[in-house]
Amino acid sequence: MVQSLAGGLYNRDPRPGVHTPRAEPVGHCEVNEKMSKAAELEARVQRGDVVVLDGAMGTELERLGAPMHDAVWCGKALEDYPDLVREVHRSYIDAGADVITTNTYASARHALEPGGLGDRVEEWNTRAVALAREARDATDSPRRVYVAGSVSTFGSFNHLSPDELARGLREQALILAVQGVDLLLLETLGTKRDGIEAGVEAITDIGLPVWVAMSCMQRRDSGKVMHGIEESQAHSDAGDRQEYEPFGPAMAAVMARGATAALMMHSDLNVTRAALESIAAHYDGPRGAYPNAGHWLRPQWAFVDQVSPEAYAEEASAWVESGARIVGGCCGIGPAHIKAVCERVAA
Repeated sequence: MVQSLAGGLYNRDPRPGVHTPRAEPVGHCEVNEKMSKAAELEARVQRGDVVVLDGAMGTELERLGAPMHDAVWCGKALEDYPDLVREVHRSYIDAGADVITTNTYASARHALEPGGLGDRVEEWNTRAVALAREARDATDSPRRVYVAGSVSTFGSFNHLSPDELARGLREQALILAVQGVDLLLLETLGTKRDGIEAGVEAITDIGLPVWVAMSCMQRRDSGKVMHGIEESQAHSDAGDRQEYEPFGPAMAAVMARGATAALMMHSDLNVTRAALESIAAHYDGPRGAYPNAGHWLRPQWAFVDQVSPEAYAEEASAWVESGARIVGGCCGIGPAHIKAVCERVAA
């Protein structure tokens, strides 16, 4: 069965032998509106407009008083603190973000089932889109604000096969799409390339733009940027680092599977320029970055090398000058940072 926005979008069984509730079909008027927004956003990116993403969700929720869940991190806030989730979205809209991201980073089946919450997949992803859209619809800003559906590998950490991971990502993406997101943001922190490629292939036929975000690290000896994980060059221990393969070629291989924008995510701020150069050397399409604020002390997200909004905006300006067209922030980057970025780089 072909499942896309243009074709009617219904949920299918995400795993052999597993039944999931059938989603309501999308009406033709709503389909046309979604396709129009998606095309509009893609046109903006393709013609070189700067598009500003929001910043962190989890660290903002915790700052506002929502505790993080041991198993599903910020996902539990959808059930326990929905007003705060909506408030975070609104704060980024007020800061000037063009794109707000659903609080679904930790809400795919492979994230929820280990914590005994697998029965919440449809409910939480549906609620997350509703909260983001409510925040957007409540604003009186004349700007067009888009909702990105976070489709995330969180919870898999390379212990699932690419096929298993792809099924979970497709299930999540279908729910997000039918509920009204304008694009899909595939967030792949720490996932190896074969899993990311399988994930891209699983969601590109849904009918929405697919932006892929991958994490990276930089070798101390050569300065070469590698696909992998290192949150802070200054503070991360050797055991916290993961190194896979050269970043630019890995990103190019992923993008060849049908995604529409290449982003560096949740990586050391000081590696961002080199990471963008690495992407540009192997991929000539739209690119961007949303690094984190640095190293933090668990479990309270106490950042030890927090960057100021002004310094972050200065860095973002350099990314744009080098060709980045999508900029935002990950863990530790809040509304004040995004406001400074918008004032500095937004067209």
